[in-house]
Amino acid sequence: MSERYQIKEKIGSGGVGVVYRAYDTKLHRDVAIKRVLLGTEQDNDDLTEKLLEEAKVLSTLNHPNIVTVHDVGVDNEGPFVVMELLKGETLDQIIERGVMPVEDFEIFARQTLEGLIAAQSVNVLHRDLKPPNIMITWLPSGNFQFKILDFGLAKFARAPSTQTVAQGHSILGSIFFMAPEQFEQLPLDGRTDLYSLGALFYYALTAQHPFQGDMAAQVMAAHMMHQFVPLRLLRPDVPDEISEWVEGLMAREMDDRPADARAALEGLNPPKVIDEKQFREVTGNDPVTAGELIDEFSAESDQLLEKLIRELESGQGLVAKETAESIRGTAATLGFTEITKLAKIIEVYAGSDADHCRNIAGKFPGATDRIRETVAGIKWR
Repeated sequence: MSERYQIKEKIGSGGVGVVYRAYDTKLHRDVAIKRVLLGTEQDNDDLTEKLLEEAKVLSTLNHPNIVTVHDVGVDNEGPFVVMELLKGETLDQIIERGVMPVEDFEIFARQTLEGLIAAQSVNVLHRDLKPPNIMITWLPSGNFQFKILDFGLAKFARAPSTQTVAQGHSILGSIFFMAPEQFEQLPLDGRTDLYSLGALFYYALTAQHPFQGDMAAQVMAAHMMHQFVPLRLLRPDVPDEISEWVEGLMAREMDDRPADARAALEGLNPPKVIDEKQFREVTGNDPVTAGELIDEFSAESDQLLEKLIRELESGQGLVAKETAESIRGTAATLGFTEITKLAKIIEVYAGSDADHCRNIAGKFPGATDRIRETVAGIKWR
């Protein structure tokens, strides 16, 4: 490594690694280099394998909200990973100065979820999301960008996996942000990262850990018993729908959380049920016509949904896309904004993710019910 990279200074350390700032003499740029901490109780070969596996994981995640890996290798001092050197602050450093404004929080939530969507698309779990592993950097435009760091505990999760346990059975990761299933040694999946992310969101908005205690056992008990102060009591200025969304990510049971990061992102700032102004224009501001149009749309969309499901199940993605376009066209004309968005999602993923499309299709009946409820509350004259 010394032939190409010149070590400048130590900039951080973790459970099994030390990070240095270095200079890449070949490409003439500053980089971050992570080395294994040798001489621990763990076997050095295992540590080497872990670090190289981390590099393989990160190299598959070429995403603006995830740290980029440039190089990996092994020399006479052991293995090393070369990453982009980020210039910014970690989330805990930011929150030390004060809680995150709602406007900034929505950007933070959206960008970190975009990063998780990319990770989950290649079956990667992070399993150690905590404030030091989220960094904010500033772009030349003056805008900011969040990046997820250190997938050191991540591994491919084509099948459910259990939490890594270190020597002495101590659980790796930050106890304040770990999901209950990690303490229980149960199978993990993408919903585990969503729980940790929900705890991070709570922390960003309140500058407090949601699950607290003076000792580790008390913090674990708070997680297990799902005891936390409702977010709205600490930040009454945060819209209720955002508070409820964050707490939904931290649901005690995995099945009560969003199915994955993509579903979680869809739940952030959901669209209006209808565009009332457009719907009034289409109906001529007549409640009788409004009821008739909703009935017609409901009957037509039910038939199209049945057709859509058959097409998805038979692998006819392109045909299913056309069916979704038909639903979206009618919904857009009537001003049914929520259904318009759902149909658009199916159009995008019909050819690549049939399971996701079927899940989205299952939301149409509820959306139609919300249309009826919304229209029932309209004052027509």
